[in-house]
Amino acid sequence: MEGEEHFQSKEKYQGNPLAEDYVLVHKKEPMNMEEWQIAQNIVEVIGNESRVPSNLAKECIYWIINSVSYPNDETRRSIILMAEESVRTVFPELSHIDEVHMDQIDYAYRQWRAKQNL
Repeated sequence: MEGEEHFQSKEKYQGNPLAEDYVLVHKKEPMNMEEWQIAQNIVEVIGNESRVPSNLAKECIYWIINSVSYPNDETRRSIILMAEESVRTVFPELSHIDEVHMDQIDYAYRQWRAKQNL
């Protein structure tokens, strides 16, 4: 069944929001892809709540900024800048800030996670 296959894929990638998002967006597994490549393939839709649920988008942005190992600085900057474009949508509490910095994203993410664990 199609739904069952999606559920199994989601379970397989639980704990890695980028891979989970990739499966959701592309309807296939990220076969033989590095995390930075997965990030590159999903970063444009992270702020689109009709494609990526809000909670998953928060996890993806945090993961892209703090956990992904990039092959070079140019690729890192490019992907992180694209993720930062979605920050104001994904973290509305940061919408009033003109230029959001990584430490502000980290703070907003940790505040959100603390509320999730209540």
